[in-house]
Amino acid sequence: MGGRAGLLRALAGVAIGGVLVLLASGRVWAAATVRVPAAPVSRVAVTGHAVEPSLPALGIALLALAAGVIAARGVLRRVVGLVVVAVGGAALAVAVAGRGAVSRALTAHEVGDAGVPVHGTANGWWVMAAAGALVAIVAGALVVVRSRGWAALGSKYEAPSRQQPVAVDTAESAWAALDRGEDPTK
Repeated sequence: MGGRAGLLRALAGVAIGGVLVLLASGRVWAAATVRVPAAPVSRVAVTGHAVEPSLPALGIALLALAAGVIAARGVLRRVVGLVVVAVGGAALAVAVAGRGAVSRALTAHEVGDAGVPVHGTANGWWVMAAAGALVAIVAGALVVVRSRGWAALGSKYEAPSRQQPVAVDTAESAWAALDRGEDPTK
């Protein structure tokens, strides 16, 4: 997979992975009914963000790294790919750990220090977060392995460099210099 197609696949993989992680972190991962003595029955729900607070940040980081895949080239692009793999791995670990932390988050959310345990099981949103992390890991690995022949941003996006002054004799040569992108006044 070379050229533009490989770059687009990797870019889409990183971006889709970030969106899936971010989307799953905002959804309700578990809900339970709480019966506290001398209090009305209440329903408790926690989102992925409440279960694992780092999950939205990891999703946003993956989205930002998608822009880094576009902007970088050469060795720096491969470094961005390694960072994508690392952030995706962290998101995968957090999503899997969040599956078991739902009861703790439910208890902390509703009753705090009252000592009433609340038990719940995680629904499928943690799987979506884990799947997004896996997609990002694969896309990051693709960047590391295959990015050598991919297209990069053109030189017009590079930082300006010092150029020799252009000698201007006539108005026509000044317009020609402007057409070439040079400053005829220097």
